[in-house]
Amino acid sequence: MLDRKLKNKAFNGAAWSFLDKIINQLSVAILLIYLSNILAPSDFGLIAMLSVFIAISQSIIDSGFTQALIHKSHSANESDFSTVFYTNLILSVFLYLLFYALAPAIANFYNQDDLISVSRILFLSFIFNAFSIVPRAKLTINIDFKRQTIVNTIAVFVSIVVAVVAVKNTWGYWSLVFMTLSKSFVSSLLLIIVCKWLPKKRFSKKSFSQLFGFGSNLLISGLIATFVQNLYTIILGRFFNPYQVGLYHQGYYYTNTLSFTLTSIIQGVTFPILTSIKDEKEKMLNTYQTAIQITALISFPVFMGFAAVSESFVLVFLGDEWKDIVPVLIILSFARALTPISSLNLYVLNVSGRTDLFLRADLVKIPVLVLLLFIALPYGVIGVSICQLVLSVIAYFINAYFPAKLYGFKLTDQMKPMFPVVISSIIMYIVVIQINYNDLFLELLARVFVGIIVYCSCIILFRVPFAVDIVEKIINKVRCHKYDGS
Repeated sequence: MLDRKLKNKAFNGAAWSFLDKIINQLSVAILLIYLSNILAPSDFGLIAMLSVFIAISQSIIDSGFTQALIHKSHSANESDFSTVFYTNLILSVFLYLLFYALAPAIANFYNQDDLISVSRILFLSFIFNAFSIVPRAKLTINIDFKRQTIVNTIAVFVSIVVAVVAVKNTWGYWSLVFMTLSKSFVSSLLLIIVCKWLPKKRFSKKSFSQLFGFGSNLLISGLIATFVQNLYTIILGRFFNPYQVGLYHQGYYYTNTLSFTLTSIIQGVTFPILTSIKDEKEKMLNTYQTAIQITALISFPVFMGFAAVSESFVLVFLGDEWKDIVPVLIILSFARALTPISSLNLYVLNVSGRTDLFLRADLVKIPVLVLLLFIALPYGVIGVSICQLVLSVIAYFINAYFPAKLYGFKLTDQMKPMFPVVISSIIMYIVVIQINYNDLFLELLARVFVGIIVYCSCIILFRVPFAVDIVEKIINKVRCHKYDGS
């Protein structure tokens, strides 16, 4: 059992982290839905072609230092924080100058001349984001998600205003560029203010060596993961037109937003908690297994449900111009169902300090990815989406293998509690896709409502542990109220 203080911190952290992800991810999703009704898929596709360079650069700039500082927790000193800050800043400036020079080559690779000017402006986010790494790490160490939530909410609100003004002035894809830049700038500025921290004039080689020693494997692993995640966009951008890239990238965005929200909430709270009990193996293992079960209970119905309502969602919110995205959304939703669980399996390796295993798990996936992508490429965006689905299943088993070996439990021990949840989600999906109305909005509402009812009924019927616990608590509260009223 976690002590009361740790429980309170965990609850407060989870609550604020949840609020942060819900408000900000939902706000951005609504904005992109709005922009999708004005901008063409090709506009989104053009910006998506640069996403790999942004993601890879961000991984290099961070270099695993964020996780290293959190892992070191309260033992991190001022030299550690200042060293990381200067390292991040130097790397960000170097990468911006490098990619500024490479902009014509990038545009030539994709055969899109507009990317020269777009990339040189958009890549300024490298430098803006570098300023936020240490303040965010300090707040996370203190499990202070409240101030992070406030900062993120303000930054998102500002970026929404900027994007709407830009698109109203018919700036096209530049609306997406300035939306990204404004969010990065405002977020970094406010984090520095609320954290009340400024770097000291010191750079410690010892601190750098210690932190990079922990973070180097995470850096390599992060680069591999980033490359793997964006390889699809690179290949599609090279061999297909911006319209097809836009379809895939937006399908990836909507499903990944759901996955990222769920994964971030769980990891953002569990990492500091697991770190604080990392020397108590039994307690940490129990907490980790509990997190896996809760994640599965939420992840499967969310993604199976989104797959079931995807057609209604697209026609209601995005319009007929985006109808070709529906099969992509369905396939990627199935693929993402395992992602939060798979990520948590890797995350526990960080807590244990076994970043070498984290790296090994990612290295194993590369040949699998290349083979699948080679097979899928002739089939366009649908083939690439199916490639993602197959890879996500394989990745789950790879990611689960290493913590199972490390902590001495069987893979089936983790999978067995998930079976009734998976069956419940499949039943929900089959029932929901049977619902059809002429009114698309009514159809969407009906599918969501019926899906929730069917899933909840199934997990109670199958007596899924956490579901039964919740029902029993509700019944007990009702009985207590009745008793008090009498």
